[in-house]
Amino acid sequence: MLTGFEALGAASAVLQVISFAADVAVACKNAYDGATTSHDDLQRYAGQMSEAVDRVHTRCEQMRKTNTKFASPKLQNIAKECKDATDKLEDEVKCVTSLQAKGNLAKAIRKATVTAWRRKKLQALEESLSMYQQSDAIYLQQDASFGKLDTDVQFLIGQLAQGITDVKDLVKREHVAIRNAITQEGARAEAAINSHTDSQVLELRTTAETKRKCETLLQSLKAPRMNQRYNDVMDSRDASFNQVFATYEDMKAMYGGDSDESDHSTSDYESENDDRSEDEDESENNVDTQDDNDPEDDADDGGNTEDTGSESYESSEGSNGPDYMSIMGDMDNIYDSWFSFNSWLKSDDKLFYIQGKPGSGKSTLVKFVLNQDQTRNLVQEWSPDAIIISYFFWKIGSEEQNSIKGLWCSLLYQRLQDQQQLMLSTLQQFRHLSLHSEYHDWSVKDLQAVWDYVVNLDTRHICIFVDGLDEIRDKDGFSELAQSIQLISRLPRIKLCVSTRPEAQIMRWLKTTSAEGILLEQLTRFDMLDFVRKRLSGPSSAIHLCWGHHEFLSQGLVAKAQGVFLWLHLATRSIIEGIENHDSEDMLLTRLHELPGDLEKLYVDMWERLNAKSSVYRETARQYFRYVMHGSHARIRCGPREAWRIVSLPSILQITCAENTEIQQSLLTSTGTIGVTEILGMCNNTKASIHNRSGGLLEVHPLEPGPFVRQWLGSNDITLRDISGNVAFIHRTAHDFLTDTEAGQDILGCGKLPDFTSQSRLLKGLICSVVFLTSELDLVCGTEEIMRQITDYAQAWGTAGVQLATEMLDIIRPLRNKKLLRNDLRSWAPQRPFLSYLANKEIFEDYVISCLTTETSSHLATTIMREGWYPLSEINLSKRMFNALINLGADPHEYDVLLSSWNSEPIVRKGTAFTNFLTGFILTQESTLSGERQTPQSLNERLHRETVRETLKMAMSMARTCQDLETPVALFASFSETGTMRVVIPGVILGAYRNSTYNFVVFEVNVQFLLLSLLSKIGGDLAQDILADAQAEDVLSKLDRPSVKIRYFKLSELTEDYSENVGNHILAPLIQRIVSSESSLPRNDIERLFDVDFTSPQEDLRMRNEDRTDLEIITEYVKDLKTEQVNIEGVVTDLAAENLEFCTFEKAGIIPSLDHFRKLRENGHGSEFPLSMRQLEAAAARKEATGCQE
Repeated sequence: MLTGFEALGAASAVLQVISFAADVAVACKNAYDGATTSHDDLQRYAGQMSEAVDRVHTRCEQMRKTNTKFASPKLQNIAKECKDATDKLEDEVKCVTSLQAKGNLAKAIRKATVTAWRRKKLQALEESLSMYQQSDAIYLQQDASFGKLDTDVQFLIGQLAQGITDVKDLVKREHVAIRNAITQEGARAEAAINSHTDSQVLELRTTAETKRKCETLLQSLKAPRMNQRYNDVMDSRDASFNQVFATYEDMKAMYGGDSDESDHSTSDYESENDDRSEDEDESENNVDTQDDNDPEDDADDGGNTEDTGSESYESSEGSNGPDYMSIMGDMDNIYDSWFSFNSWLKSDDKLFYIQGKPGSGKSTLVKFVLNQDQTRNLVQEWSPDAIIISYFFWKIGSEEQNSIKGLWCSLLYQRLQDQQQLMLSTLQQFRHLSLHSEYHDWSVKDLQAVWDYVVNLDTRHICIFVDGLDEIRDKDGFSELAQSIQLISRLPRIKLCVSTRPEAQIMRWLKTTSAEGILLEQLTRFDMLDFVRKRLSGPSSAIHLCWGHHEFLSQGLVAKAQGVFLWLHLATRSIIEGIENHDSEDMLLTRLHELPGDLEKLYVDMWERLNAKSSVYRETARQYFRYVMHGSHARIRCGPREAWRIVSLPSILQITCAENTEIQQSLLTSTGTIGVTEILGMCNNTKASIHNRSGGLLEVHPLEPGPFVRQWLGSNDITLRDISGNVAFIHRTAHDFLTDTEAGQDILGCGKLPDFTSQSRLLKGLICSVVFLTSELDLVCGTEEIMRQITDYAQAWGTAGVQLATEMLDIIRPLRNKKLLRNDLRSWAPQRPFLSYLANKEIFEDYVISCLTTETSSHLATTIMREGWYPLSEINLSKRMFNALINLGADPHEYDVLLSSWNSEPIVRKGTAFTNFLTGFILTQESTLSGERQTPQSLNERLHRETVRETLKMAMSMARTCQDLETPVALFASFSETGTMRVVIPGVILGAYRNSTYNFVVFEVNVQFLLLSLLSKIGGDLAQDILADAQAEDVLSKLDRPSVKIRYFKLSELTEDYSENVGNHILAPLIQRIVSSESSLPRNDIERLFDVDFTSPQEDLRMRNEDRTDLEIITEYVKDLKTEQVNIEGVVTDLAAENLEFCTFEKAGIIPSLDHFRKLRENGHGSEFPLSMRQLEAAAARKEATGCQE
């Protein structure tokens, strides 16, 4: 039995005959039509046809013998008729060949006469062949074995059966079939691959995005100077506290005590917390007794301290040295106090305090304890999972260093650090926190709420050290701080150790807590002795002192210090200076005897000792003090590429430039240059002068090294660190001495230079620093901080300060134009116009107008006007500045990027000055009301009447020139837990939309609505005369169709199940887009939702319609509308396509470098807009490929 393939072979032979015969027929027809046909081609066609006929004969014989089906008359007839047709075609080939013989003119003529007859004959043969071909194919289709053939073979026969024989058609159809098959298989393969990899890819993307959000949250909690106070405290290695964790045997070995006279044993630390000796109880009672004394007397007993020191010194002199063993007699009490501290570390007790005089070393002790392994070991005896966190108050520091908010931020930062799950849970619970990017975004209320929430999730035990309760800023006060401490200490698994001066209010509070504590100045004498011995054993001191005299000076210094470590530090420095001056032993003893025992008097003595010789010295020192007092708490940014360095002011470079008029002349007038080596030398001289002239009250804190900056700056990084050190007071007591004492005021008040001159020099020094850093070290400096320094100076000194301020602005403006002053180090990032930093400062209006007049740029004037009103702020541009910008050609209706507003890569905000003005007004009123609705009357009472009138005048001026008051504008609103709607900036929505319970809506409103809303809010007599103007009435007549449409919404009641999930990750809740074209909300709903009344502004809508909440109104309106689901990227890009609020980086012409995208991937940075980011990266690649990259 033949197989299907054998049958196909026979049929194919027939089809080949037909195909070759058709070729021969076509060639002959062409020849008869006059076309030249190759003799060889005709012979080849004929030969192929003849061979095909022979194959048909062979196959037919084989099949006839083995397959009776082939005996069918129909199939035999097809084969026979094909054979007859080919015979006739062979005759035609011979005829054509003979007619085309070269030089045969007679045959050519004959060809012309017989062509018509031959053409008809060939046409008949061709049609017959086509019929035979189709019949053969139909016969095969009808055969039972046809279904066993491959699909493509069946397809070919089917095409022939339909009469389709053109090779191009067959090939084209086969190509389409193959392509469809490949596409289908590719789709199946892609689906399989995606099914396998999508969850992993999305999970990786989610992980990267999660990491970024956690890092942003942490960064927002970390204030710029969070660790400055800790770093500035004297290194605990320089002030030994060996006895804090020492056993009694250790102390005896260190200080030579006699254990036989004591009932202590080496096993004291191993005893249980409740096995306390009588000595311990007596020690604690002694502390309580101390608390009953007048704290102020403790802090200000300078006269008694000095007398005690003198007596001790005289007694020592009479007995050939202090009675060392009498000092050692207090070892037991010292040991007991430290034992109580060690016991507390591993106990469940909530609070412990360290009390000490100013300068007694409280902060140094806390820093020492934090750095010791023994501390951690003891705390982990309390609980193995315990962690230790800390905060250092500093009264003369910046707000984040001396406030309750600073305390909460620092503690929360340390608690959340390296706890990604805690941060994720926090962000889920408090969605608005994802918008926080810096310290100033936080409120104390939010910080406390997050802390309370985290307590329920974080099972770890926490031991907190808070240094300097007395250094809380006056604005907060200790009463509020005490409430925060009590709030923290009452929570489970938390204990606190605090340090403080003995201020009356604090000591009274500590008594109410029944906390244990220690009095530091009674416990440090051995540590102080160890400190002095080490300092006096330095190379220069050891050369000039014998051991006996060395010991005598050490004992005398400790005796006079009375537990004040700072006094000891400064006094020891004075003795060492005498030793280095080769003073005799008698002179050193005299110096020791004359040192005042009181810290304040010591400051006076050091000042007089160093500056008494010269009035010039005194004036120089006074100037240094003023620089530090005026320049503290400010900072600037500088750095190469994408790594800022934070330089605290005043810096050594700034003071050097402030004091040197030659530097100012050279750098500020561009009349010369100053090299790096020259500046380094001058800065080193300034350091030496500060050290010598300040009497020890000032010191220089070097700029911390930056590894990433070092790789870009090379050796210049060392230069930057050397010249950018921060000049600061050695201790708070030094600052207080100058500001709070008569002697200090005398030092500051006797100077010839008033504060104005001092601050003017300091400003010049800052600008000189900026010029040097940008020109010589090739650094970029941050614009905002420098502009703030200039504007603050001008506003502080008024007209007197404007002249210098404008001179400094003229100097740095070219730097801005050269991109050496930026707020973003990335060269492709757009920057605000320089003058926009000044346009809202009334004192600089003349300067800005003058510059714009010189520029004669209407585009610049338009940009400044568009940037003139920021979200959530008071109206910034004055009416005078607005009019000036209009006169300079500003167009309030030009739609472009808002550089000062929120943006989230790769999306920026867009708008016009007019729409920005109107939406900014609504946002400002929402923020002012803080969710509490007020009547228009009460609002007017709060706003300055003239400001309101100016606002209305500017609004009507822009409305008159608006070509289309129905221009659409996007407006965003969210809902409180009570269902009250509040208009918010877009960033709020983007930061919180992932919260499944967060409800929001995106409106499309028109300018008419925004303008009517403003008029409704102002209302009253203030608007009457302005709106009575003929032009104003013309505008009002056009405000007949205020429109508010809902475009998108996410309401938990309606969309609770619409979230994209990958594994256990919730990627993004989907948002509902309204598909149907809806008309505006009903007018009464608009008035209700936005608290406006377009007909009677004096009436409060919310008071007369309280039956439904805002959320219920919106829910009722949208529940039956046709919607579709979109993600947040779809929302933003759709709005951008309609010029509503947003624009992509690419369309705005903001194209990052390809290196930027590489770094994003390396850092695992995700995006809410992945498709837009890919398109932006493709645009960056195209730009780089065309050589346009900057």
